[in-house]
Amino acid sequence: MGEAQDAQDQALTLSVSDDGRKLLASVSPAENLSPIDLDWLREKISAAGHAQIFLFEPALAQLIKQFSTAREPFSLEIGEVRDARAAVEVATDKMTAWLTVTPPCGGAAITREQIDRALAENNITTGIIESEFERVLESGASDKVLIAQGREPVHGEDGRLQCLIAMVKDRHPHLDEHDIANYRDLGGILTVHQGDRLMQKHPPTPGEAGENVLGQVIPAKPGKEAMYSPQLNGALVDPEDPAFLIAEISGQPVEVSHGMTVEPTVTLQTVDLSTGNVDFDGTIHIARDVHSGMTIRATGDIHVDGTVEAATLDAGGDIIVKGGIIGHGEVLGHPDEKQQADIARIRCKGSCSAHFIENASVETGDSILVANLVMQSELAALNQIMVGKPGSGTGRIVGGLTEATLLVQAATIGSPSGVKTRVMVGSNPYLHEKLKRANQFLDAKATEMIEVVKLLNFIGSHPERIPAGILAKAENTQMALMLDIETLQEEREQIELELVLSMDAKVVIEKTIFGGVQIEIGGKIHQADIQRSGGTFTLGEEGIVFQ
Repeated sequence: MGEAQDAQDQALTLSVSDDGRKLLASVSPAENLSPIDLDWLREKISAAGHAQIFLFEPALAQLIKQFSTAREPFSLEIGEVRDARAAVEVATDKMTAWLTVTPPCGGAAITREQIDRALAENNITTGIIESEFERVLESGASDKVLIAQGREPVHGEDGRLQCLIAMVKDRHPHLDEHDIANYRDLGGILTVHQGDRLMQKHPPTPGEAGENVLGQVIPAKPGKEAMYSPQLNGALVDPEDPAFLIAEISGQPVEVSHGMTVEPTVTLQTVDLSTGNVDFDGTIHIARDVHSGMTIRATGDIHVDGTVEAATLDAGGDIIVKGGIIGHGEVLGHPDEKQQADIARIRCKGSCSAHFIENASVETGDSILVANLVMQSELAALNQIMVGKPGSGTGRIVGGLTEATLLVQAATIGSPSGVKTRVMVGSNPYLHEKLKRANQFLDAKATEMIEVVKLLNFIGSHPERIPAGILAKAENTQMALMLDIETLQEEREQIELELVLSMDAKVVIEKTIFGGVQIEIGGKIHQADIQRSGGTFTLGEEGIVFQ
């Protein structure tokens, strides 16, 4: 065995090239040489002092194969000295760079100069993390270490309109953190006087540019300017400081999209045969009562400090009745003229609040809040109906139909005598119709915008052919259309959200539900046959669930 090994050792000679970088293996054939394997070869290379050198695996395999079969002397390069190497990889977005250092194989360790060269070859100049280099140089190796990080741009903030009046009315219903319309006390009439400041326009910020690891600037997007709508009734931009919106007239301030309007107000002691019916473009305040048979229409709010009898009230905003609403006849689905004259009929695009409602038909575009009792009435609210203050244990719904998209809540529903009482939530065709109209309006405004843009482009190309004043008019029209489109898009998003939320509609009963009550949610019906304690009705996979 020893003689065979000596023969192998003598047949294989290891040497280094003249430049000291290559490892050479020379084989002198001899009779009956025993084959060698990789372990034997590596041990011989290590014993010769070349353990750190980089070995060529294919050359080693070739050497092992030819060693015992060769008939002529031969030489192979089986390894070389390799210095440490630095490689830099840059992300596709040029915001990040990584360093990989391959350790040396018998050669020189990595140097800072090599790393700097690799950075320069990849044009990396910005966001270099110096502390990482110290760790890499100390360890002598790294695998994709982050060594440069760009700076993202900080985009500008949009301009905003700040309301300067506390407790100003807002005509847009909003959902709270529980996705329920945030019903508030509708309160009294807030008034402003001519020249009062209503809103302040804050300018957008330009933002701060970023920079990638190549030193290239990444521009920031400036914020969008907030604009006052050019059509704000009762308000105008302050000629002395265009950042402010001021009241043009005295009246009730109402916050709307892109500004605020001021609705004129009229105050009457009562509405009866002596005053006649009232139709007013603004807000109406009735200090006492509204008598039977009278009609009040207002584009703004209607405030009644007393009671509304079998009258008709129609408002573009809220209707607030501090007393009650009481008709004199039973509310039916399709009343004839006499029956219609006997009931109270309330319609508003905002919310309605009253102390009690009896023998009345009430429809609102937002919510209905009743302090005490709803009896034999038809109530329909786009968002919610709440009877009694939540948690107080008061508030009753007896008879009639109470319908809301999201929520109906009361302490008690029905009566011990089993009066038929219907409550419906989770299905409102008005929402689908509103969504359809919003889409139609958006399409119409988009078509108008296309024509205005065409006109502006023509004016830009042929200014000499356009009469004076047309350019300013076209630009004002374009701005008004932009604001209208933005408002309609917000309205559409709100409607779509409410449609989604309607699937989670519920009826909340705090104390008692009596027999004779019919609960309908999303087309499913539950008939209450016996009296039971309160709970919450929701729609489950197999029908209505009571908990």
